[in-house]
Amino acid sequence: MRTTRLLATVLLVGTLPATGFAQDNALTQSDAFARFTQSFPDLCYGLEDSAAAEYYPNETWALTWEAEYSDTPQTATLYKFFCGSGAYNVNHMYYLETEYEGLVPIAFATPQFDVVYENDDFEGAVLEMPMTGYGTQLLLTNSEFDPETKTITSHALWRGIGDAFSAGTWRFDEGQFVLIRYDVDAQYDGEVDPETLVSFK
Repeated sequence: MRTTRLLATVLLVGTLPATGFAQDNALTQSDAFARFTQSFPDLCYGLEDSAAAEYYPNETWALTWEAEYSDTPQTATLYKFFCGSGAYNVNHMYYLETEYEGLVPIAFATPQFDVVYENDDFEGAVLEMPMTGYGTQLLLTNSEFDPETKTITSHALWRGIGDAFSAGTWRFDEGQFVLIRYDVDAQYDGEVDPETLVSFK
């Protein structure tokens, strides 16, 4: 029986030039967007589409946290940039600007897994879905950031009706986004019944 492998895209990029994070040196949203467009002109298509840019405006949030080694609250700026869309999926890329690392794209940890279908038919029953490891990805699909919980969620549809999908949740934890949950519904059966691959409290 053939195993269908579904791997998260792993993109390796160099660190972008660091920037000072003092208030008078922090990047504006337009500065950060310029860095983004210069770094990923091939990966992110449709950036010159004014209609898409208006429908998916860039977003920015200020983040703070308490570090164990300091009595001074730490600060960062989170950026969300549109990176292309299709019939039912929209991709975004996130950047984080901190004092010590400057402005860098966020690589999100994602589980890698196999899906074994009955009779090797993707419309058949899912026999098993074992994890094979972890990877990272720069693009998140149909994603949202919740400033109240400081979590980023994604919900990538495998087809338009949404019965098959993969969905992740990453929580901001002391300067980085950490994977805390990942669900997959690999069954093309018209029902929404995901299996949880990763779950951390």
